[in-house]
Amino acid sequence: MTPSFGTGPHTVRLALTGDLDYDSCAELLERVRRALDDGGEVQELHLDCRELGLVDSMGLSTLLQIHRSACRDGIALHLADVGPALRRLLELTGTYEYLTTPRQYEPPAESGHGRS
Repeated sequence: MTPSFGTGPHTVRLALTGDLDYDSCAELLERVRRALDDGGEVQELHLDCRELGLVDSMGLSTLLQIHRSACRDGIALHLADVGPALRRLLELTGTYEYLTTPRQYEPPAESGHGRS
């Protein structure tokens, strides 16, 4: 899995290429965290999945973790160009609507907790 990055005003875009599996998940999480922390006032995170190959259970867990973190930080997550294999995995696990429906999230009340 090789993420490539692009940023715009308030938006971070990542194009995911290759497999999202046990071996690549930690790298993706680290790159997402770095991009969000370095991106200023990020309001949207776009994950382009058109070149994404195999996604195993750890990959799905990572997508869910990214979604949860983005929501907590008031960032809207968009999965774009979900291919048939990923769509099937998301539908079988009941996470398709959860991960692909664009939502606008309100930032949490000031709690003193930073991103993790």
